[in-house]
Amino acid sequence: MNKAEKSNQRNYWVSSAYLFSLFGGYALVYSMYAIWLSQTVGLSGKQIGIIFSVNSIAAISLQPLLGFIQDKIHTKQYLLWINALFLLLTGPFFSFIYEPLFLSNFYLGIFVGAIYIALVFLAMAGVVETYLERLSRYSDFEYGKVRLWGSLGWASTALFGGVLINIGGETIFWIASATAFVPMFILLFVKIRPAVSKAGVSSSMPTLKDILLVLKLPKFYCLSLFVLGVATIYTVYDQQFPVFYASLFLDVKTGNEMYGYLNSLQIFLEAAGFLVAPAIVNRVGIKTGLLLAGLIMIVRMFCSAILNDEVLLSLVKLLHAVELPILMVSIFKYLNMHFDSKLSSTLYLIGFMFVMQLGAGAMAPIFGELYDSFSFQYVYLLMGIIATVCLILSVFLLEKDKALKN
Repeated sequence: MNKAEKSNQRNYWVSSAYLFSLFGGYALVYSMYAIWLSQTVGLSGKQIGIIFSVNSIAAISLQPLLGFIQDKIHTKQYLLWINALFLLLTGPFFSFIYEPLFLSNFYLGIFVGAIYIALVFLAMAGVVETYLERLSRYSDFEYGKVRLWGSLGWASTALFGGVLINIGGETIFWIASATAFVPMFILLFVKIRPAVSKAGVSSSMPTLKDILLVLKLPKFYCLSLFVLGVATIYTVYDQQFPVFYASLFLDVKTGNEMYGYLNSLQIFLEAAGFLVAPAIVNRVGIKTGLLLAGLIMIVRMFCSAILNDEVLLSLVKLLHAVELPILMVSIFKYLNMHFDSKLSSTLYLIGFMFVMQLGAGAMAPIFGELYDSFSFQYVYLLMGIIATVCLILSVFLLEKDKALKN
């Protein structure tokens, strides 16, 4: 094994360990977030919808700036450090600031919490993923093989999410704080170094003019239609799915625990999905990969609308383990194929994460109120219909794959 190969292998294992530990913390913050808001804080579906909406607005306000900064600093780790430090503060924040603010001044609590949630997860997760995706291109390994370790980390801690949330209080968030020491240790003592730049990986820095030119391209808005009309609808559907799932059980605490176990199983399967997703996308094509992921999302929404059995809905939940790896691999490949690769972070955060959070910000309170007025399942049916229309339009509007040069 030569020096370059050793460097690439080192980058793979260090970045995998980092993502495993970081996503373990993310899971403790976010996997039971909706249940915490509903059962511990005692908020309604409409109120939770408003919270998710403002969280999304905070994320989209930060994502373009974060993406531009990360493209500028390239492989420097400043933003990764900020993310790890906010994760470290999760326990104190939820215990001494977030919940008390909800009880004393609901809208101030929403505002302060939205900024925090964006910096600990919603906006920063995309920064981490684009950082490691760029590293994978430098180091000659598939991003999906690193991302699977993130799923394994999430699954490892989500397994205990239902038990921890049933203990009460903010126990789960204090455990999240404790997990933050591991990614911080990796950043402090083990530097994630990129290998020598490879041909085909643009090393020049993006400019504001580059970004504005992208925003003028029709193909950017065609992609945004798919993200907004399919992926975003699905994200809003999934936000309060834990509340719906737990409500199916006679004892809601049993539902919480079962959801924690189910979520963990789904993400373990998702990790396996990231092993095979690159091969699937390479086989069927990038555009087809996006459409396939969209179809799986729609199937899950329609199934959730018509099924009432806990076992069948559990199986439907596991479809996420198939959809997400295909979507993530396809979206990065699509952006790198049809846009300038030096803008990969900015494009992912604007073209995918920004559009998704913008749409979720607008949709979450509307669907949250519909949940209260009608029922989860009637709203899921409506979501499925909207997403189906947008998926059909995407068949014609998304760019066809370019022929690869030999």
